[in-house]
Amino acid sequence: MYEVPFGRVAHFVTVPVTVGGVETTFVLDSGIGLTLVRDTLGVAERNGETYTGTRMSGQQVPVPLGFARSFDFGGEARETEVGLLDMSAFPPELDHVGGFLSLAHFAETTLTVDYPRGLVRVGAPAQGVRLPVTVHRDGPAIDMFAPFVLPDGRTVSLEVDMGSGALILDERFAELGGAQVQRVDGTDETGNAYTRRFTTLPGRIHPAGAPELGEDDVSVMFQRIVHDGLVGDGFLRRFAVTFDVAGEALFLAG
Repeated sequence: MYEVPFGRVAHFVTVPVTVGGVETTFVLDSGIGLTLVRDTLGVAERNGETYTGTRMSGQQVPVPLGFARSFDFGGEARETEVGLLDMSAFPPELDHVGGFLSLAHFAETTLTVDYPRGLVRVGAPAQGVRLPVTVHRDGPAIDMFAPFVLPDGRTVSLEVDMGSGALILDERFAELGGAQVQRVDGTDETGNAYTRRFTTLPGRIHPAGAPELGEDDVSVMFQRIVHDGLVGDGFLRRFAVTFDVAGEALFLAG
């Protein structure tokens, strides 16, 4: 077991990583699927293969794959398969970030993000309320989905996505939103156009089987996406969150 203090950039959790001998900062992101390295770092050898990921918008994004021969997080170095990502269109606050560290890196152990204490622990026993999850594996990518209950009683499957700020729900649930709505039209860093509506979700949303861990009247963003929704930093930051990929479970400790 080891632990590493984490930093913050906006709603992102950042951790120190040494890859190919280069010391850099990665975003720790449970929703990124595949561990990604900035293509200009020059620390990974391409293997001639390509992985095509699907964003929440449904847009497919191909990235070349490669191997980082020495990928060191927390003093544990190993060879790691990564995607090589063009990050030139990302926001300037991420200019110092060398990539994104995904759940795939922790597929054989536990990952605890202790938000209140500002620590990441790897290999620690899980504590807190256990939530059953669905682990989605797609080649080298891993994502986790958990059942949540909406204010109207419907149970939905939400991707547990540290890289998202507010709660995000597909637009088919928009009738649950409050009266005050802010509409934003734009284009994301991959060139995909979107319409997003921000409002309040009146009532309580909670993990299935654990209403005591829920929140009332949370901020929500509605957008046309391929999932029911995503639960992100706005909810997770109240807990020490343990991802157990092998055990197909998520633990929340208050």
